[in-house]
Amino acid sequence: MLRLLGLLVAGLLFVVQPARAADGPEAEALVKQAVAESAATFAGGPFSREQSREKVIALVSKYGDITYESELILGRYWRKATQEQKDTFASLLIPFFVSTYADMIDNNSGSTQVEVLGSEERADGVLVRTRMVLSPQENVELAFVIVRNPAGRQVVSDVIAEGAGLLTTIRSDFTSVIRSAGGNIEALFDAMRKKIAAPPKAPS
Repeated sequence: MLRLLGLLVAGLLFVVQPARAADGPEAEALVKQAVAESAATFAGGPFSREQSREKVIALVSKYGDITYESELILGRYWRKATQEQKDTFASLLIPFFVSTYADMIDNNSGSTQVEVLGSEERADGVLVRTRMVLSPQENVELAFVIVRNPAGRQVVSDVIAEGAGLLTTIRSDFTSVIRSAGGNIEALFDAMRKKIAAPPKAPS
């Protein structure tokens, strides 16, 4: 399951500000398309971190908006940040995710099947419940929140596993680092750069 979650975080969890909810059938179709494309994109690895970053950037360009995601993750710290700090965080976010989840996405087989279990409209978008069939012996249930951006394009705004939204977890981890540094956002940048610069783990 961690392998798939890493793939989804790296490739899909970049939202555009919602203007209105997506339609149920369209949202279900988007989830199938997004998961299939992400799995296919990382099939045949392992890849270098540079190659993985390029692949993630391509997925983000298609399914989301890194600038708004940066604002959503940092919350009030984003509003306090200078423009230079905002640009720095946005530029570090994808390399950080790639470095964090590199082992997981490189192990993706590209053969993930998606079974849609149903969808429902909520205040924050359409919740699409799915079962990911990773192999005959392994599957996991995930839920996706789908919204439309102001231009009318459907995007993935969150991935929920075992009742916890990945966006919420990421936001909590990052803001905890900033709070521990007395509100200094540069401490988060230092931690992100350290993770990005860390050498890949040797194969076990």
